[in-house]
Amino acid sequence: MNNTNRKSGISLSLAIASTLGLLIFSSYSLTNDVFAQQNISSSGDGDNFQPNISAESIFNTKTMTLGNNVKNLVILIPNEGHHAAGEDNEARFLDQHFVPENAVVNTGTTVEWFNGDAGHERTIAVKDTDGTASLFNTGEIVDSQASNPFTFSNPGVFNYEAEGDPGVTMTGSVTVDDIQSPVTASSSSTSNSNSGTIDTVGILMVPTQDIDSYIGQITSAGITVDNTYDFKDLRGGQEGTGDTQTLIVWTTAGKDLTETLSSLSELSADLPYS
Repeated sequence: MNNTNRKSGISLSLAIASTLGLLIFSSYSLTNDVFAQQNISSSGDGDNFQPNISAESIFNTKTMTLGNNVKNLVILIPNEGHHAAGEDNEARFLDQHFVPENAVVNTGTTVEWFNGDAGHERTIAVKDTDGTASLFNTGEIVDSQASNPFTFSNPGVFNYEAEGDPGVTMTGSVTVDDIQSPVTASSSSTSNSNSGTIDTVGILMVPTQDIDSYIGQITSAGITVDNTYDFKDLRGGQEGTGDTQTLIVWTTAGKDLTETLSSLSELSADLPYS
């Protein structure tokens, strides 16, 4: 082989090796990016979290990510969420013990749990980041009422649980980080004049068949319906509720949270769940 051919062969080999190395690196980076997105963990870098309060996303991913403008989150304990999966006669409405089951919030966010599980009391125990000690206990939350508030002042992943039916442990998590971006109101929201400065977000589940009435009650109480998502429930319908339910993401701005929860308690108590 002459020198020219030898140099060409070497150049080609180096080019192939460089290309393979780039492909391997790109594949590794892509895999790790996907892994990071699929596994909620506290990275200490809030840029990794993009605010998302879409009801459809919450239903499909079991996750809600708040922005740095949100100071309060009200997590829903859904009706019949305390049942086990795969029962002969499905009792649950959706496959989440809490809605959202995984919440990502900014440091300093206050969380309350709203009990929408008709006729049942729930007690939630929040564990520290090591999972070895109790950080907060709500005490008993009666149905259609909210728990005492708890402010998450330190970053980390905090798991929590409540006892459901015998043998069923209801679980959820709150990931606390320094989120860099605000969450904004949905362009399709039934909004009030302050919807652009959201400071409180929560979830409610209602029967779709009477959705206009429920939205009317919520908005008349000065609460914004940001967005909704209709889904066919797991139990396939029951008398009074139909077979389709709606998740409502509601927001407020500059409104007293106790007053907001009082209005939602009245609505929740009248829902045809049992």
